[in-house]
Amino acid sequence: MRPTRLVLFAIATVASASPVFAFDRGCGRGRAIECYEKVRMPDVYASRMRSVVVRPAMTHVYRRPAEMGARAERIEVAPARWETIRRPAVWDTKVERVMVRPAQTTYVEQPAVTRVVRETVVVQPESVRWERTRGFLGRGERMCKVVVPAVTREVSREVVVTPARRVAQTTPAVYESVTRKVMVSPGGVERVYHPAVRGWVTRPVVLKPAREYVVSTPPLVTMRHENVLVRRGGYGWQRVR
Repeated sequence: MRPTRLVLFAIATVASASPVFAFDRGCGRGRAIECYEKVRMPDVYASRMRSVVVRPAMTHVYRRPAEMGARAERIEVAPARWETIRRPAVWDTKVERVMVRPAQTTYVEQPAVTRVVRETVVVQPESVRWERTRGFLGRGERMCKVVVPAVTREVSREVVVTPARRVAQTTPAVYESVTRKVMVSPGGVERVYHPAVRGWVTRPVVLKPAREYVVSTPPLVTMRHENVLVRRGGYGWQRVR
């Protein structure tokens, strides 16, 4: 057998050993006196009796209806009253002439009447000036006083023939024929008395009033077994050696 196969066989032999031996190999290296292993502790339950309400208490109300009857009574159907009767007035129609719009006076502005005239105006008035002249072949010199005629120009101008003015215009009054209601005779008021009106009616009456009966039923209770958690499980230490 080869050396590799011998090593694998030894490892398998150690792994298949008892848990105590494996635990002892890791605890104190074989010198442990006592050994404990951490284990899961289950929940602890206890059985007890508990009362359970199967049907709660109930209250029933029984009602006996009232006994009814009938009774005739004389009542007032309509009270006495006074009635006021009004007689309307009598009217007639009448046609009459009325002024719809009074006479009015209005003023109209008439513009001025003008015309265009043409006239000559002096632009530069007549004046006198001195003029110097020489003789024949430039011999001698002469000063002459010369009249310069006036300079005129013809212009157009608008003149008022008739000035502007206000002219009064009178509008006559306007009349129309209208129809108007005229009272021929006034209305009147008459009061009439009406006595009270009575009659017979049948009214329901209670012979015996309604009554209620209350019946109470106690609750129905039974006993039931149930498991109750006494202590919740956890982890603990258990001796293994």
